[in-house]
Amino acid sequence: MQGWRQFRTFCEVKSEKLKRDFRVIDRWEPTSQICSGCGYPWGKIDLSVRSVLCLNCNTLADRDENAAQNIEMVGMGHRHDLKWTGSDCKTVSTASYCELSRITDLQGR
Repeated sequence: MQGWRQFRTFCEVKSEKLKRDFRVIDRWEPTSQICSGCGYPWGKIDLSVRSVLCLNCNTLADRDENAAQNIEMVGMGHRHDLKWTGSDCKTVSTASYCELSRITDLQGR
């Protein structure tokens, strides 16, 4: 962990010197569990699943690219997470047992 702290300190000093904004996001931010397009929460997904088709907006997202986009949004101060937007909207219906999962795998594993 010392190496990461040293790297973070280096980035903080460098950004201050160049008069840039430096932001750190929480290490437990669920960046790979939320659609970067619409903010729909997928929940935990097995690491072997590399791509996900969003149930809400039908966006096909690569897991790592989606997480990178979410990290960028959180770092820029934009987030889709309802707990941060103050919306009191709740899901009223539950999924039927016969509804299929939309989690996919592009590599065919």
